Amino acid sequence: MKQMTINMSILVSEDSARRTAATLVEILMSLMVMSIGLVSVAALFPVSMLRSIQATQLTNASLLNYQCEDYMQAFPQLMTNHLDAVSGTNRPNVEFTPNSIGWSRLGVANIGELRQNLPFNYTVVVDPVGYEYYRSIGQAVNGNRFGTDYFGLHAAGQPRYAIDRKNGGFDLSNVTARNLAYEMFASRDSWSETLKSIEVSKVSATQVTLNDINPSDLVAFNQALLDGAAGRAIVVNELSRQSHVTGVSAVAGQTITLSPALPNNGLYDGIPEVRLELLEPRYTCLVTLREQLVSLGPPDTTGGTTLPPPPGDIGVDDDGNGTVDDIWEIGWPGSDDIVRTRGANLVVFFRRDFSPLGEQAYAVENLTRSSVGLEAQPIRIYWNGANPESKPKLKEGNWVFDPVNGHWYQIRTILEDDVNGVGRTAWVGPNNTRYASIVLDRTAESNAQFVMVPPNVVEVFDFPAFQAR
Repeated sequence: MKQMTINMSILVSEDSARRTAATLVEILMSLMVMSIGLVSVAALFPVSMLRSIQATQLTNASLLNYQCEDYMQAFPQLMTNHLDAVSGTNRPNVEFTPNSIGWSRLGVANIGELRQNLPFNYTVVVDPVGYEYYRSIGQAVNGNRFGTDYFGLHAAGQPRYAIDRKNGGFDLSNVTARNLAYEMFASRDSWSETLKSIEVSKVSATQVTLNDINPSDLVAFNQALLDGAAGRAIVVNELSRQSHVTGVSAVAGQTITLSPALPNNGLYDGIPEVRLELLEPRYTCLVTLREQLVSLGPPDTTGGTTLPPPPGDIGVDDDGNGTVDDIWEIGWPGSDDIVRTRGANLVVFFRRDFSPLGEQAYAVENLTRSSVGLEAQPIRIYWNGANPESKPKLKEGNWVFDPVNGHWYQIRTILEDDVNGVGRTAWVGPNNTRYASIVLDRTAESNAQFVMVPPNVVEVFDFPAFQAR
């Protein structure tokens, strides 16, 4: 009987060949591990994008802060002047006169009662860009005050939440002055498409007609150019593969004049599309200023009798209105009235909401000054539960503003976002039926009854450009 032999090397090699492949379980496990890694890496992209955007905004906000501070150091009169459009004369940015909302909040009727209430704290916002916005749409009331009740949350005749808005001494009806105001308080850094035409007729190398654009829209575009805004036209060639960027020098009906002219290379004999763009001020700023009228200076002894000190310098027509020592000279810069600067902040916005919605004042409870060293206590912000749109846009890291005392705070924690409940204090209106409970970044600097939650605030800087007077 023939004995059979087995070649073990063949078996070993065949077994090894069979075991070089991965099993289905091993493949699934590998995919699971790899997917966990990919998901973790993918999760970093939105976070990094968000951080990149925040870093860009903070950088631009810092640049605007330094720009505005440099301008105010070069033109210190802009820190103290406010142009009264009615009388055409300059008044102080911080005026302790019956024109001011602060005077009404104090509840005094004459100069004697004002003396009894000294020292008098005052908060004002120097905001030429916001002032110009309301001037341009014919709403002088909102232009002169910062803080509204758009949603009707407060009782009638309750003006305690509003403060004065000043134009910084700029004659905003003048194009040159308006451009200077934007140069100081805004950063024009982005082109924004205003109009687009896809029915274009070429008249010449310097003129094209936009047949599908309403002439009134072109009038508005032209007015923006006349007001000093930078504008341009992007002309797409007939192959739609390249475009030519040129300025717009004139508008007549539906025809625009281009400068410089279109290239004479045959590519723009037919034009399928023209886009009109304006340089948009995405970053804008304002200054909130806290000051205190300490006294009206030394007594009046010019007539041999000691009398209470008059407003401004004794016997001097400080404001140049033809009347000496009248009530409009209270706190006039350069007079002997003692005005103390308590602090100032420069606030930078990204795509600021200029409408009254962005300046709504909300009733607040528990925002009270406490002993140094205590943790910030939760505060309540109220709104009308029957009107969901009246709810403030609260988010950790966002800013809130105490308009009466002029302090800015940042939201550290939101404890309760939307709770049913009514206020426990008189200034919370009966229609304020919902509230949010939040913790701020520090204890209250002053007792407050109202706060604003302006959207799109990038950063709030201490602003030393306003020096103590």
